[in-house]
Amino acid sequence: MSPLRLNALSLAGLMAVATHSLHAQPAAAGSSTAPAATARQVITSADQLPRRVVKLDKLPSQYLEAPRAEVQALADALEKNLREDLASFDIQDAATLRGYYGALLSLVQFRGDWAAVPALVERLKGLQDKPGPRATTGTMALILAEQQTGRRDAAWVQEEVRKRYGAMNWTDAGDGIKSFKGQMELLNPALVKGSFEQQVDVMARNMAMTVPEGLVGSIVGARLQSELVVPLKGAIVAGLQTVVDAQSRTQAAKADVWTPRQFAIAPTARASEVGVGIWDSGVDLSLFKATAGRGIAFDRESRPSQDLLRPLGDAQARWPQLKKLVKGAMDLQAALDTDDARLLKQTVATLDPARVKSFQEELSLASVYTHGTHVAGIAVEGNPYARVYTATMLWEHRSEPVKPTEELSQRTAAAYRQIVQAFKDQKLRVVNMSWRYGASAYEGMLAWHNMGASPEERKQMARRLFAIERDALREAIASAPDILFVAGSGNEDNNADFQEYIPAGLNLPNLLTVGAVDKAGEETSFSTFGKTVVVHANGFEVESLLPGGDRVRFSGTSMASPQVANLAAKLFALRPELTVAQVRQAIVDSAERKGRVNLVHPRLAAQRLGLQP
Repeated sequence: MSPLRLNALSLAGLMAVATHSLHAQPAAAGSSTAPAATARQVITSADQLPRRVVKLDKLPSQYLEAPRAEVQALADALEKNLREDLASFDIQDAATLRGYYGALLSLVQFRGDWAAVPALVERLKGLQDKPGPRATTGTMALILAEQQTGRRDAAWVQEEVRKRYGAMNWTDAGDGIKSFKGQMELLNPALVKGSFEQQVDVMARNMAMTVPEGLVGSIVGARLQSELVVPLKGAIVAGLQTVVDAQSRTQAAKADVWTPRQFAIAPTARASEVGVGIWDSGVDLSLFKATAGRGIAFDRESRPSQDLLRPLGDAQARWPQLKKLVKGAMDLQAALDTDDARLLKQTVATLDPARVKSFQEELSLASVYTHGTHVAGIAVEGNPYARVYTATMLWEHRSEPVKPTEELSQRTAAAYRQIVQAFKDQKLRVVNMSWRYGASAYEGMLAWHNMGASPEERKQMARRLFAIERDALREAIASAPDILFVAGSGNEDNNADFQEYIPAGLNLPNLLTVGAVDKAGEETSFSTFGKTVVVHANGFEVESLLPGGDRVRFSGTSMASPQVANLAAKLFALRPELTVAQVRQAIVDSAERKGRVNLVHPRLAAQRLGLQP
């Protein structure tokens, strides 16, 4: 399995400036032919989108410094295909359309067609349904367009950043602005160069230089970042810092509607022990009261393992440093000027390209090492009667993915069945699942290993492998009607109805899928939405435990899901005779509906069941 299946906001994502206001990620790769323009095909699923590949004449990293004309030829072909897709397909998904128009924005910027930027920015804003992203989208692209056409200097850019971001509604845009500032502070061309040389080039070689077309968008994005943004990094950060400083002096903190809704069970309360499963990347059980069985574990190839908490291996000696970098990433995202945040910035700024791969893999290892324990801490907070059982999946942290095979998918399916059977044997009542993936993950893995004769064949192979695991997971969860399973929706700000994920996309009576809001009850910019996302809970800067006992704040739907698992476990502890249906209904019915958000209210849920929290 892959760490990409986790819902937590990744450190790599924190450093990916390319996905912010300058430009968006390119659309999904498509096929070599498009439907006739006279009959627009309605697209209601990502599976219906075509796939394309492109033959490169040199390694991807070499295009980062190649003559512009060589990159422009690739960019022109990509733009032609994107525009043909938009003319041929009626895509019923705003997130996918944002990918298309964001890629077009990058391409016109690279071409120097600055007059085309405002219209594309407006199109992208119109595709945003969250106020924060709608406010910030394209702002940097507009500033750069004016800077380039008017030949403005860095001082002008700094002032425009201050004025334009400073004029935004801080309640809506503040979190996004702080996150953007953190991304800019981590901007380092060596990181991009090293990633291309040590990871992207490897994939290209594996594929005999015939790569997914989306890689062209990544090359263009890297060139734009290097040519336009890096020279202005200091000015942009200074302008954003002025905005953040001014708002911190004048703006009151958002109202906290989440904390007053919580309740804790007193150690002396009349309650019963309740088993809580943490199906995740591993848990430091020394920090919790565990069930008799303690846990079950499977390795990266879905074979049984004895490691309930992921071993750090050679990185164990560097854990104190890694822990500071993890904490620094979270502090930087929150615009906190801490020692750990400064350490992260210094480390990234001085990173040698040759060490990028090992650096990123160590951060990925730290992410999967800490994730499950952090989730477990949220799930049992305020519940002295909770007993933890860990179902550990030792997901791959390295850049080279596991080779997908039907045998591996069958083993994964068997592991899912064994895990749920263990939950039943331990008589658990609640299981949290802060992870998700879809068939597209397998398409990427198949491409990396150059499996399949064509993109279409890879798509079909991916669907077949994914279906084996999806069906097994669905059947396993359905076989445990006395357990309430709780899943995080995902952090891609996309529609779960368009992208099929598991477990979040499953529709079962004993499953609840949770989206993320902040403490003010406002939907986060990252939270995935859709029909299967039934309720929302706080998933922004949630404090919990790391292995060893330190406490940090993480964000993501990974942190929102265990809030709901926490509530369910408390209800079962206070009244063990409750059924899954009763607890699920109480949680859903007591939630407060505000637009797309359905905010959980733990106290009201307890009161609906006649309990006095």
